[in-house]
Amino acid sequence: MNTGEIRNKFLTFFEKKSHVIWPGDSLVPQGDATLLFTGAGMNQFKDMFLGKGRLNIKRATTCQKCLRTGDLENVGRTASHHTFFEMLGNFSFGDYFKRETIAWAWEFLVQELRLPEEKLFVSVYKDDPESYEIWEKHIRILKSKIYSYGENDNFWPANAPAQGPNGPCGPCSEIFYDQGAGVGCGREECEPACDCDRFVEIWNLVFTQFDRKEDGRLEPLPNKNVDTGMGLERMARVMQGVPTNFDIDIFAPVIKSIEDITHLRYHDKKENAVCMRRIADHVKASIFCIADGVLPGNEGRGYVERRLLRRAIRDGAQLGLKECFLYKLVPIISDLMQDYYPDIKQRRENIARIIKSEEEKFLETLELGTVRLKELMDTMQKNKIKELPGKEAFKLYDTYGFPLDMTELILKEHGFSMDSAGVEVELKRQRMQARSSSSMTGQVFDAGFLGKIKEISKGTTFLGYEKDSCRARIIAIVQGDYLIEKAEAGSEVSIVLDQTPFYGESGGQIGDTGILESEGSHICITDTKKNDSFIIHIGKITKGIVRTGDMIDARIDTHRRGLIKRNHTATHVLHWVLRNVIGRHAEQAGSMVSPDRLRFDFHHFSSLTKEEINRIEDLVNEKIMENALVSVKEQTLQEARNAGAVALFGEKYEERVRMVSIGDFSKELCGGTHINNTGEIGPFRIVGESSVAAGIRRIEAITGISALTRDREKEEIVQELCGILNACEEDLSSKTQELLNEVKKLHKELHKQKQKELLEKIDSLSVTAKEVSGVNIITKRIDNASADDMRRTADMLMKSEKETAVALGSVLNGRVIVIISLSTGLASRGLHAGSISKEVAKIVGGGGGGRPEMAQAGGQVVGKLDEALDFAEMLFSKEILQKVS
Repeated sequence: MNTGEIRNKFLTFFEKKSHVIWPGDSLVPQGDATLLFTGAGMNQFKDMFLGKGRLNIKRATTCQKCLRTGDLENVGRTASHHTFFEMLGNFSFGDYFKRETIAWAWEFLVQELRLPEEKLFVSVYKDDPESYEIWEKHIRILKSKIYSYGENDNFWPANAPAQGPNGPCGPCSEIFYDQGAGVGCGREECEPACDCDRFVEIWNLVFTQFDRKEDGRLEPLPNKNVDTGMGLERMARVMQGVPTNFDIDIFAPVIKSIEDITHLRYHDKKENAVCMRRIADHVKASIFCIADGVLPGNEGRGYVERRLLRRAIRDGAQLGLKECFLYKLVPIISDLMQDYYPDIKQRRENIARIIKSEEEKFLETLELGTVRLKELMDTMQKNKIKELPGKEAFKLYDTYGFPLDMTELILKEHGFSMDSAGVEVELKRQRMQARSSSSMTGQVFDAGFLGKIKEISKGTTFLGYEKDSCRARIIAIVQGDYLIEKAEAGSEVSIVLDQTPFYGESGGQIGDTGILESEGSHICITDTKKNDSFIIHIGKITKGIVRTGDMIDARIDTHRRGLIKRNHTATHVLHWVLRNVIGRHAEQAGSMVSPDRLRFDFHHFSSLTKEEINRIEDLVNEKIMENALVSVKEQTLQEARNAGAVALFGEKYEERVRMVSIGDFSKELCGGTHINNTGEIGPFRIVGESSVAAGIRRIEAITGISALTRDREKEEIVQELCGILNACEEDLSSKTQELLNEVKKLHKELHKQKQKELLEKIDSLSVTAKEVSGVNIITKRIDNASADDMRRTADMLMKSEKETAVALGSVLNGRVIVIISLSTGLASRGLHAGSISKEVAKIVGGGGGGRPEMAQAGGQVVGKLDEALDFAEMLFSKEILQKVS
């Protein structure tokens, strides 16, 4: 039975048990600040478990894509660890409980999947006699196959009774499949708690029945909930009778592709298998991250993704690959996952481009790492150090992507070793950082003011599509992180209403401004945010007292909203034009819509030419002048997709969506506000095009009055220049070029004069040379000379037949510049201009460095230039006496 069949069987089985098949959440949790990535099926239902959710359902079943990196080091080394995996689950929100959950789980495994009963074992929490009794007396499992474990193994969250966190928690019951005595440790007493891999945990049934209090008490919850999780990959492994998760139908073809790329066999060498498994896992995780809008970066989610890709690239290097290869795996993975995740295949070209771009950048970094390792070995050789410090080895691994064993091998070849213990300290620190950055960052459930508001309200009703003002009731006043009952004039507050015309910042559109007022109070709203289902009005009370429960009039700034609407509609037109001018891959990757400008990020891998920018601008203006009708239709997500609506990268959509259509050319899913006809946008001007990330370009543009104002300002600048240059507009370009040519000519004449003066000084400098062991030492201050001037002078002095050491200094623009130059013979004997420049720079309060033959120092202490040159002469003499005499 393949994974697709298992997934469908699970969902339809629970659908028959009156569960709603609910779409899985994005890997980027929506409206949940406690999570970096979605790591479990229950994450999107947290409010439902607390009785605060808005969903009108009691039972749900999902297939949830998950990402966890807490056990990153085990991926590839064990049979079942993954970073990305799919979790099948069934959920009860205050409806059925233990008996039904356990009975249905057994029914599905034995009757639907036809797993042999003798292969199934279960575990329960030691203080949960109810679950034990259900397994023994109702399911009739032998006592010898029921194991009781403590809170670390059979409680959720693990160790919650003793250690927390506070909030909903409960015991769990796990179901295991026994692969037989021939697998694992081989001990007769082996049991499910053993980590030898004989027993595969296939299903975890969590019974959320307690509320943990601050003092550790477990109070029964009024509504008991069920949260179960079945690992799809593990279940497929059991059903397909293969030894590891990486041998199942959605992984084996990927492993085969890696074999073809590397020309190595998966089973030939254990380390080959580990690398290939890790590559398959990490590239799959990265593909799904990118599809959900996460791009490789240096912080947060982007950092986690970048680490996964770089680990996979390093594994490729271990297998002998020196070129980009991960992107070649995107088509096979998208084909394998397309039935349930069609978006992956639709966007595979974009995803492959992003991965390849990251590979190219990292391979360049690897090259730099090679150079860095050579520099480190040179320094070790010079200082007679035999062991590379752990911090340096780890930096090569973490920053430059050098595999640690590769570093160790290269060091060994050159007679050095590596501080392995020091490396392990750094790795442990990184693992701790990775765990904290990929897990919950706060309480599992809402613990702040939002959690309290959810106890009294299901959310704010948004009326802003049809209305600019409304009468509303204040349901919460927030100051700082605390709910308060009232606030007075002068207070800065956040107000939550039961309904509002104010648009809360989301989807790239910034929040509305305006006023809230009643007969005795006035609040100036300067921003509006959206948090989950609540719209939060941020502002300052300018008059009176405001109390929870007050009725107020809410009015937005309609002029400002109008400007935002024009720019928002303009982004839709721009999106359509981009995909038609530069290619279908130019999908939206982000946007910002404000009253005065718009910003639009899109997928593309090179800067736009001037011709492309002009073409895009022209086409957008053409569509604007068509005065096309802008219409909005609310429909199901599937209906919108069938109509050809564009869904955005990484966006999570509800079952019912708004499709915004412009004329007969643009259809997008969008929750923002829009104008009625494109003609209302006015003139459209592109004011900037740049790169914001690997494979992501940004266009900045202005419309309407902003575009006219900018053109007028430019016209004023042109007129000002005409006055300065005493030229008319038509002659402005030629007049400017004429002046530039004249300046260039003067620069050339000045350069020639300087060269002449320098040549005249060469003889006098040579005459003043001090001789030490047959070497000419020349130190001289040349006022107002640039670094280039002094370099040229030093080069001329080096033409002497004798070995020469030169130090020239100058003060230019309030800063000291010193050039150190050595003849080739001196450099070959161990003198180093770069090292000398660093020492000289200390005198003038700066830094220096460079090559053995030529280096530069600089500093801010201009009064010590002469002292620095005297010091350089002393260093020259000392080094020459040591290494030349």
